Amino acid sequence: MTPQLGSVVLVPVASPQTVAAVHDYVKAWQNAEVNIAKAKVKRDNHEQLTKADVKWLHSYDKHNYADYFRTHSIGRVHGQEVFMNWNGENRNKNEYEYFDMPKYNEQDGFTNSYGYNVLRDMVDQINTVIQEQKKIGGPMTDEEASALEDSILDIMAHDQEHVNNDELRHYMNDTIWFAAKQTVKNKASEEPVAGEDHEVDLRAAIAKAPAADQPQSRRVNLREAISK
Repeated sequence: MTPQLGSVVLVPVASPQTVAAVHDYVKAWQNAEVNIAKAKVKRDNHEQLTKADVKWLHSYDKHNYADYFRTHSIGRVHGQEVFMNWNGENRNKNEYEYFDMPKYNEQDGFTNSYGYNVLRDMVDQINTVIQEQKKIGGPMTDEEASALEDSILDIMAHDQEHVNNDELRHYMNDTIWFAAKQTVKNKASEEPVAGEDHEVDLRAAIAKAPAADQPQSRRVNLREAISK
């Protein structure tokens, strides 16, 4: 059901685009964990590793799905903070045209803009869930992946109940959509591509070559064999 406030139709949180991005993010993470686990078993059993296996084993050398998401989501919040001229965790007094925002003090803490608080609180809750998933090895099964998706979307659904500003609801979607899409994009560059370990059956390729009475054509096109 599309959320409404009186006669005003509000932007749904999470939007269909954000739901799809979260799904792709979680499934990509699950796929990575499964393939890394398989590669580790082969390595521990002293089996020969393929190029893809080696790439999977090294895909977490620098970054992982949880930390990438945290970086991109928090970065997006701070981007909105600058773009919207919000007050967020300022250590110094901020002077605006019609009012001042006080600096941090031990008794009151930070004085943040409402929009910043909404986005940062949502992002912090989601990152807590994702970091907990990371601690147990990521989503390894379909059930774990589905539960993680639901947890992320439940946080967004709960937070949106208290936000009736359409523009801010859009930023709630945009923050999580961007973090999910950018994480998948970043990790894709660190993981094997489909078919990277395609094996060429030379015996079959030779058998399909022209008959012996055509010696000038008795050659195997390796490029063609590899592409099949």
